[in-house]
Amino acid sequence: MSADKNNGDSNVPTITLTGRLVLRTFGKHTKSEHLGVYLVSDQGDYLIRPTGTNPFMDNPLMPLAGKTIITTGYILDYVFLAKTWKEVDE
Repeated sequence: MSADKNNGDSNVPTITLTGRLVLRTFGKHTKSEHLGVYLVSDQGDYLIRPTGTNPFMDNPLMPLAGKTIITTGYILDYVFLAKTWKEVDE
């Protein structure tokens, strides 16, 4: 996936976002359709996955669906690539 090509790019700004993880259908009505993990924040909704993970394998953030997290990473296109994340006590 193109989002992995810039994994080590120091020109990509790192940001911190707080939001809720939700499960939504990604790529509806395409061959790529699957259940994706999205970060819903005040700054926007982004497909989220940890940096360096395979986008075609299960997302390790899926068990946190419904939880609010604080995450640090960077945005490439519509994907937030998370370097760190922490569940927020509500």
